[in-house]
Amino acid sequence: MSAQTAKRRIATTEIAARKGAELIVVEGVAEDLAREITERIATPTIGIGASAACDGQILVTQDMLGLFEWTPKFVKRYADVKGAIVSAAQRYATEVRERRFPEAAQVYRLTPVKPAQNS
Repeated sequence: MSAQTAKRRIATTEIAARKGAELIVVEGVAEDLAREITERIATPTIGIGASAACDGQILVTQDMLGLFEWTPKFVKRYADVKGAIVSAAQRYATEVRERRFPEAAQVYRLTPVKPAQNS
C-alpha cells in the first residue's frame, strides 16, 4: 500500500471516529498502519488481517475451523472440522438410504385418545 493510500485510510478512520462510529474495522493492512490508526483514535479498532495492534480481533468462523481448503494469510486454523462434517454427513446419508434413520427415539408418536365417559 502506498503512503498516500495509508494517509487516506487514517483520515477516513479519524472522520468516522469524529462522526460517532462505535468501532472501526481495520482489514488487511500492514501492522504499522493498524497501530497508527489505533493510537490516533479513541474508537475501538477491530482487526481482521491487521495484526494484534488493534484493540480486538475478528475472524471468519469457517476459516478458523478449517472448513475450506484455502485459508487467508492472516488466519490461524484452530481446528480442522471439515473432515468431521463430511464424515457425519456421509453417515447420515447412509442411514437414511438404509432406512436406519430415523429410529424410534427420533419419531413422534400419537398419544392414545381415551374414550369419553358417559355420564
